[in-house]
Amino acid sequence: MSSSATPPTYQKPKNLAGLGRRWGGQMIDVLVTYAIFFVTFRVVELLPLPEQVATLLALGVPLAYYLFSDALPNGQSVGKKLLGICVVDERSYLNCSLGQSFVRNITTPFLSIFDWIFIFFGSRKRLGDMLANTIVIKA
Repeated sequence: MSSSATPPTYQKPKNLAGLGRRWGGQMIDVLVTYAIFFVTFRVVELLPLPEQVATLLALGVPLAYYLFSDALPNGQSVGKKLLGICVVDERSYLNCSLGQSFVRNITTPFLSIFDWIFIFFGSRKRLGDMLANTIVIKA
């Protein structure tokens, strides 16, 4: 006997992070990224490095934080940790992986406001979350 199972409809988790916390976390992480850039830039200036290496470090270190910050322990970037939210896999609820963090964050600089428009729909997922199969929940 075969049972015909209908796929379940999407049910929004009850512990999704609110829009204000999500936006606040994003803003804190942008500030952290800028701070990392300025600190890295100043440190690199003091080191006897070739200009190309110094430039690569000054840009690469903050960029790495921005792209991979959601894969930090417990799926929490600095901003998310401060605001008590975290990024998890939508299906397994495991912490956000490096790959998922990259996919969800690479969309923001290119799609910016368009990316965030999606967050106002029922699933509260921006385009980056949809592509990475992640959700942001209260920690």
